[in-house]
Amino acid sequence: MRLSVPAPAQLVARIACALGLAGLVVLTLIDRGATTMYASPWWGIYWLMHGAAATAWFARTVDSTRPMVLPPWRWLVALGASAGVVLAAALSSPYCGQSVLAAATPLAALMVFLLVYDWVQAELIATEARLEMLARGVGGLLGATMLLSVARWTAATFTRWSQGATWAEITEARNGFPLGHTNYTAGLALLALPWCAVLAWRARGLVRGVWSAFAALALVALFTSGSRGGLLGLAAMVAVALLRARLGWRRVAMLGILALGLLLLLVVANPRVRSLLHPPDPLAPPSESDVQRSAMLVAGWRMGGDRPLLGWGPGVTPWVYPRYRAGLAGGAENVLQLHSLPVQVWADAGGAGLLCFLGLGGLLVAAIYRRRDEAAGPLPAQAATLALAGYAVFALTDFQLDVPVFAAVAAVCGACLAPGDGAVVSSRARGGLGVAVTLGVLVVAALGRRDPTTALNAEALDLARNPAQAGRAIALLRDSLARNPDQEIAHFNLGWLLVIRDPAAAERHFLAAACLVPDKGGVYFGLGLARLNHGDATGAAHAWALECLNDPLFLSSPWWQVEVLAARRGETMQRLETLWHQGESRFPPDRWLGRELRYTAALSHWFSGTAPAATVATAATTDERRRFFSAPVSPTGASQTSDMGGTPIPRGTGVPPARLQKSAMGPSPSTGSAGLVRTYRRERTGYPVLMKNLDVPPPMDLFDVQEDPRMADSLRFLFPRKGWLPSPLLRAWRDAPPAPPAR
Repeated sequence: MRLSVPAPAQLVARIACALGLAGLVVLTLIDRGATTMYASPWWGIYWLMHGAAATAWFARTVDSTRPMVLPPWRWLVALGASAGVVLAAALSSPYCGQSVLAAATPLAALMVFLLVYDWVQAELIATEARLEMLARGVGGLLGATMLLSVARWTAATFTRWSQGATWAEITEARNGFPLGHTNYTAGLALLALPWCAVLAWRARGLVRGVWSAFAALALVALFTSGSRGGLLGLAAMVAVALLRARLGWRRVAMLGILALGLLLLLVVANPRVRSLLHPPDPLAPPSESDVQRSAMLVAGWRMGGDRPLLGWGPGVTPWVYPRYRAGLAGGAENVLQLHSLPVQVWADAGGAGLLCFLGLGGLLVAAIYRRRDEAAGPLPAQAATLALAGYAVFALTDFQLDVPVFAAVAAVCGACLAPGDGAVVSSRARGGLGVAVTLGVLVVAALGRRDPTTALNAEALDLARNPAQAGRAIALLRDSLARNPDQEIAHFNLGWLLVIRDPAAAERHFLAAACLVPDKGGVYFGLGLARLNHGDATGAAHAWALECLNDPLFLSSPWWQVEVLAARRGETMQRLETLWHQGESRFPPDRWLGRELRYTAALSHWFSGTAPAATVATAATTDERRRFFSAPVSPTGASQTSDMGGTPIPRGTGVPPARLQKSAMGPSPSTGSAGLVRTYRRERTGYPVLMKNLDVPPPMDLFDVQEDPRMADSLRFLFPRKGWLPSPLLRAWRDAPPAPPAR
């Protein structure tokens, strides 16, 4: 028998595909792969995958030994337009370097689509066998991921149980394995379930048992993820499966009722999802997740509206989002995405990108509709139909296509559904495709770069721990802001470095930081110090009142025992009283925010010694708070009506005025307690992930947080969480302080 030797170009394509697939498997199965891929050496594997897709595609264009097949012209137009819009959006982005790097992932996914389509359709005699091989490969990768996910979640659950966790705590723990986030787990489960289930349906014997086990594991992973969007995706998937089944309307109705009952059982069994069945309580605090997601949708809409043609560019939401945060009712400091695929496309690529997205979606829907009678059609087409149906609904609540495994599986599903009546590419067209991919690679290689400000900020904050290096740290932060002025981390820490050297400049930087993150802890405290240092005592009191308003725990801070702050505490409380009066007129008492505002006002009076505990108990919004203020003696043994409301901070534990200003520039103190004072600095653990560069260590702010450990720990329930007030209100009070009430 004579063995055929592949041509050099064909061999290169095979090697590139093997390397790319190996890299995909590694970054999918390693711990927290969705973020670990931004750290060395995994960063190299991440780019190996992208390079492998480009290399394989280029090798196919120059391989003249076998024909190359592309999808029908309407698909090529949609794919080509999408690639062009993605690249144009990246090149026109204000953050071009970062956006060009991010654009490589959707461009690589388009090449994967074309490579898979060509491999399946190039030799008609081998098409069926290759489709079966493709289905087993995709199902095996996703099934192994589900096995790992459930195994690691089970191990973590057993550990919590052995440590004394209650059943409620165990059921509320969400499965974020292996990619590192529960929404990723839900997305993988939705993609894995149909591939494994269809493979089980077609298989026999032991093989069917293996695929059935993988499908069951996908259901377990979906349930343990606690994702509400995941359950919506599952419902959509079941609905499509029943509509496509040739079982007659009676059987379909019976199976539909059974599936609905099973879905409701899963909903009731999950505490997080079960909460959706209860009507909203106007007196209950809003869900933090719901508030943040609502804010993200508003931000995404506004981002696209400001650049409606091509958007801000792929992957630059972390750099753009701070511009919009002050106008949102909620949000988080670490925002990686907009948690909605269509909203993310609108923000990233504008109207042009949204048209391309809708065009590709329309082609997929048309392809699925044409296959509506193929209940026993090609296995990958069935699995891809169900996977995309469920994942499309889920994608309305999350965006995940910047993670390679989701982009790759979506591309494979699309290639399986594309019509098989493609055309063989001429040699001239091959040359054009080769030139196109070469230009794309050159653009990414020449213009793509990580954000330079990330390393500048991290180095500056590391140097600033040594007072002798403060000048160098200031220069680095100014350089960083010159490159990108919309950085709260740089403004905030530069303000602390300048609070003595140049208090007027420090005030400007604190104001800029407060505009970018209105609920940043410590920003109004620093603003007040800067104003005090250049003679604006009234402005300082107003800023400290905003700090108490934003983070009521600051009412109990040991900083108030410092002489210079203690001397102005009365004025600060007067300004705070003015803010309470205006807030009470804005928010009705029959809603949570209005009740919480009135309770926090009573709490501040209690801390000032102007209100008894009984008054606070009357205004308390939770049973736990009500019980505490109704007790005659506090847990610390002090009278409820004593100094500082029954939880006094001993005199003499504060620091002198000089340290108040200089402490933010000395070496970072370690977390610990000295008497009743705990001093530490906040580490920004999510910053490297946010900036997509885990080679940079998490920076640490220069603000010395001082807390009474009793208040911050055992009595933390007394205080609303930081940022409980809407950001627009904080911004309005910061820019236009209300006039004191008439006396």
